[in-house]
Amino acid sequence: KISRYTKFFRLNGSHNTINWHVEVSRSIRKACPEAIILLDIPGIKPRTNNPKVINIDQNELVDFCYGPNNTKDSIKKIELTKPLPKISKEVDSFSLSDGLYEFDLLEHKENCVRGKARTNLQLLPKKGLNLPGSIYDNDLQLEVYLEFLDNVKKVDFNAIGLSFIQNRDTLEAIRVRYPHKLFVAKIENKLGVKNVEQIVKFSDIIMIDRGDLLAEVGVKNFYKSIVEISATTKSHQRPLIMATENLESMQYRMQPSKSEIIALQHSVDLGSDLLMLSDETATSDLYMNTICWLHKFLKINK
Repeated sequence: KISRYTKFFRLNGSHNTINWHVEVSRSIRKACPEAIILLDIPGIKPRTNNPKVINIDQNELVDFCYGPNNTKDSIKKIELTKPLPKISKEVDSFSLSDGLYEFDLLEHKENCVRGKARTNLQLLPKKGLNLPGSIYDNDLQLEVYLEFLDNVKKVDFNAIGLSFIQNRDTLEAIRVRYPHKLFVAKIENKLGVKNVEQIVKFSDIIMIDRGDLLAEVGVKNFYKSIVEISATTKSHQRPLIMATENLESMQYRMQPSKSEIIALQHSVDLGSDLLMLSDETATSDLYMNTICWLHKFLKINK
């Protein structure tokens, strides 16, 4: 049913098992032989390693740490899946789940940050942690990407989604190993925006993940970063994917909100070639209604 409306499918390597992705990629290929399958591989953004939901109260202190944490105090501790990036001295807050939950940054060590929750929240498993203005380790990023790609050789995919690309180096190193794949570079942090020109030149497709981008560059720089990435992408005649919460309300509604309609048209006006649906199709029973609505909208407003 889905392939009547799109030939572009995204698998999110951050979720489910590799065997799950093998089976799903085979199902997609069987239903739609000409499909472009994008395998979005997990980057080095740290995620919470909680197997169950964790309740956190407003003003509660929480330590988020990668590796051993031997402190004896009673502060709640949540393990992270990856090392923390290099933290800017000006940072006084951080967030979880694409900026949804904010914490005051009280102190940090090499691989541990202590924050004070600004609201009550229920922390679902495997939620990403964003520290604004941070710089990620390129060598570690390349190591993580290559290790994952070595493990997914049985997955049928055409395109590789690369998170938090900060410069051309990672792209060039992976392309040597995978010259026949399409490279989808996700520009999501301050350094990536700064180096947007070189990233676009060495990529096949650009994706703007608005969730991580907002959490990393902040409200002040968010809109102008989207405009700059879009303009640079189109100036080099690369396809542009606009991602994150395009029709979020349609997980529960038959029609989108007025603000979503305006945002969709703005993405089209910026030159977006593809609009990505995430939870709208990954977790909602209303996924076909959402796909049909978007298809009609784009036919009318292209």
